[in-house]
Amino acid sequence: MSTTTAKSTVTAKLEKREGCIQAALNILGDKWSPLLLGQLIASPKTFCELETALGGISPRTLSARLEKMADHDIIAKQLYCKHPPRYRYELTNKGRELQSILKAMGDWGDKYHNA
Repeated sequence: MSTTTAKSTVTAKLEKREGCIQAALNILGDKWSPLLLGQLIASPKTFCELETALGGISPRTLSARLEKMADHDIIAKQLYCKHPPRYRYELTNKGRELQSILKAMGDWGDKYHNA
């Protein structure tokens, strides 16, 4: 197979998956969501722990991202204190499947960070 044929095959496969890629970007394609998921890989965290770890994120944005990912079953929200209500956030099985993607993004960033 020639290089041109191989490239056109890869391009055709990506074009067929364009809708799937767009669906993933609709959930994860903002600045904070991948960083938020990266924080939850190590261990479950509270809202305040996430806010501190993601210096610069506003509480409103953090809340919106957490809600969006919970709606998509990527993270789970566990009540750990009833008065006042306090929650701990953790990755679901679906969320843990994103670990390899986040690692690949980090590896790519390491490789080309100073390029």
